Amino acid sequence: MQVTVEAVKVKWSGEKTKQVMDWGVKALRVYDVWKETQGEGVNVAILDTGVIQHPDLVSNIKGGYNCTSTDNSDYEDRQGHGTHVAGIVAAANNEFGVVGVAPKANIYGVKVLGDNGSGSYDMIVAGINWAIENNMDIISMSLGSNQGSDYLHDAIKRAYAKNITIVCAAGNDGDTYDDNDIDYPGRYEEVICVGAINKYMERSWFSSDGEELDIAAPGEDINSTHLGNKYAILSGTSMATPFVTGVLALLISKHRKDPTSKTPIDTPAKIREHLIRTADDAGEIGKDNFYGYGIVNPGALLKGVDVSALYVV
Repeated sequence: MQVTVEAVKVKWSGEKTKQVMDWGVKALRVYDVWKETQGEGVNVAILDTGVIQHPDLVSNIKGGYNCTSTDNSDYEDRQGHGTHVAGIVAAANNEFGVVGVAPKANIYGVKVLGDNGSGSYDMIVAGINWAIENNMDIISMSLGSNQGSDYLHDAIKRAYAKNITIVCAAGNDGDTYDDNDIDYPGRYEEVICVGAINKYMERSWFSSDGEELDIAAPGEDINSTHLGNKYAILSGTSMATPFVTGVLALLISKHRKDPTSKTPIDTPAKIREHLIRTADDAGEIGKDNFYGYGIVNPGALLKGVDVSALYVV
C-alpha cells in the first residue's frame, strides 16, 4: 500500500524564518477560534512516514510508534511526508516557521509507511491498534490504496467503536475519468473522507471525487514543516486531511472545556454530523461528488451554526 498523495515539493525555505500563516489558515479564519481553544489536550495519531523533532513541532510531539520494523521506538521520518502532515495539524504558534491549525494539540507520530513512502495493511492495522490502545482521540491517515481490505476495515471499525474519529485522504486521482476514484480507507463509512481545494476555494484538479467524499479543505500549495528542520510547500489531499484533523482537534478541545454543552460530540458520528452540517456548500447545491457536503468552516463548526439555514433554496 502506498501513500495516496504524490505530494509535489514546490520550494524550500530556510530554518527558523519569521513565522508565516499558510493561506488555508488565513482564508478560513482559523485564528478566530484560537481565543477559545488551540487544541489543548487532544491526542492525534498521525499514521504516516513518522515525524522528526522539528523545532516547530517538538513542543507538541508527545510520542510515537514504529510499525514498519522491529525497532518500535524509531518513528523518525526520513521521507518528509509525515512531518509535513504533522505541521499542518499542530505546528506551534511561535515567532518562526509556520503555525498549524491546532497549535497546541498533542501529536503522536505512528510510522506505518516506510522511508520510501509505502507500507502494508499489516503495518496500518498495527498503527490503528496502537492508537486504540493508547487512547487517541483522532487518527489522521493521509494514505490510501485503490484496493480495499476487510482486515483494514475491521481495524477501523474497532477504532470507531472506541470513539476515535478517523480522518482519511480521498486520493489524488481526480484527473481520471472513473465514476468514483476515492481511495481506501477513504471509502469506508466510518471515516471522514477529505478532498482538496486551492486558494480560489475551488476543487483542486487532482482531488479524487466520489459519493464517499464528505468534506473539502485547503490542500494545494500548503506550507508546512519538513526534513532538515526546514519547510516545504506541498499539494495533495494528504495536506487537506490534516487540515480537517486540526479543525476537529479544536472542536473536541472546546467541548471538553464546556461539559455542559447542549450539543455533545462524544462519538465520531456526532463529530461528523457537526462537521458536515456546518460546512459551506460548494459546487452543486447540497452534497456532491467533488466537494462532499462542502468546505470546512471552522468558525461555524465551533459555534454550532447550521450554515444551511443561511441559504434560501
